[in-house]
Amino acid sequence: MDKKEIILNAMHELFKEGKGGTASVSDIAKKAGIAKGGMYYYFRSKEEVLDALVERVYEDIIQARDTLIEQSGGNAIAKFTLLFKSYYSSYVDPSLDDYMHMPQNAAIHQKSLAKILTSLSQVVLRIIVQGIEEGIFICEYPQEYSEIMLSVFTFLLDPGIFPWTDEQNMVKMKALADLMEKGLLAKKGSFSFMYGGKQFNSF
Repeated sequence: MDKKEIILNAMHELFKEGKGGTASVSDIAKKAGIAKGGMYYYFRSKEEVLDALVERVYEDIIQARDTLIEQSGGNAIAKFTLLFKSYYSSYVDPSLDDYMHMPQNAAIHQKSLAKILTSLSQVVLRIIVQGIEEGIFICEYPQEYSEIMLSVFTFLLDPGIFPWTDEQNMVKMKALADLMEKGLLAKKGSFSFMYGGKQFNSF
């Protein structure tokens, strides 16, 4: 296995053990089974290790969602439903997630949000384009719509930034579903899966 991956695995293991936040470069090197000096050949600091680990974690989640969507045979609405439900069932180690949401780690948290938006919006873009080809959507700006949709999920609905109540989150999800339906000129109810409403059956 690549030494870089071994170091990232070691950092992840330290988080699972509840030691990631306080771990030093020496601790990471020891866990990885390499000399401390060898660590600096791959990463200049603990922060660089964290950046790379967060990027890998979210890249794995997004790649898994992308593969799932590509292998599914449904239309655009079916793929949106699958993406939405599978993304929210995806797992990020709680200790790593808690660490990123600490005020002093705002920079790494911001990078994680940017990673989700830029990578996952490409998956959403392909679904919107498919919907246009199927005649389900009409949209002049599919790239921008995908980014706007993801910006709501990655920023407005992030509990580490805005501690909305469940009721407030539900209203915002309904508003986003309404925005997507009107913006894409989709049939009413097409995006009701986002808040548990009765979905328009177009499969």
